[in-house]
Amino acid sequence: MKKVKISTKTKDDGKIDEQRKKILESTLILFKEKGYHRTTTREIAQSANMSSGSIYGYINSKDDILYLFYEALYDKINIMINEKIRNIDCKGLCRLRSFVKEYFLVIDEISDETSIMYSESRSLSELHLKYVLSKELEFSSYVNDILLKSIQEESIFISEDKLSIVAHNIIVQGHMWAFRGWTLKQTFTLEGYINVQTELLIDSIVDCKSREKES
Repeated sequence: MKKVKISTKTKDDGKIDEQRKKILESTLILFKEKGYHRTTTREIAQSANMSSGSIYGYINSKDDILYLFYEALYDKINIMINEKIRNIDCKGLCRLRSFVKEYFLVIDEISDETSIMYSESRSLSELHLKYVLSKELEFSSYVNDILLKSIQEESIFISEDKLSIVAHNIIVQGHMWAFRGWTLKQTFTLEGYINVQTELLIDSIVDCKSREKES
């Protein structure tokens, strides 16, 4: 699904990008402190050093701001992950371990954004939510492809439904470091968390392989 075009009164694309970046930087701070519903558009404008009226030159509503937050976040995740996995040169389960590590490191860098992503998606309008869900499906497919390639290189074959569940587990366990970090960090370092989760994920693949053989 293509990005939703947010109409603007301002026609200067460079100015729109610049001001929206300021708006989103302020949004992250305020949504983290107060949440979406308790944050007003006026507060976002003030935090971005804009007047309450001028902010509407770049968005039409607070819902637009939330959508732009998600849009920017998915673009950021794609850029960060592609940069990190570019130099992965091993195959099989080594490839998978390397991907999981780099993905978890990305989530650690954007933990605040990830937490907001989880807590505020229900506040999106139907049109904006469709875009977000399409990006979630797109990323799930991306992880599924990496997982499939990795296990094929090891001559491991598991059913499609189990493969899909393992791919979703990778995504969710990465996210958990963000939204459960307040308690996980009392027990684990980031490195320790990555190691434990990676081994659990690898164990689940080996277990799936064993069960497939038995059946």
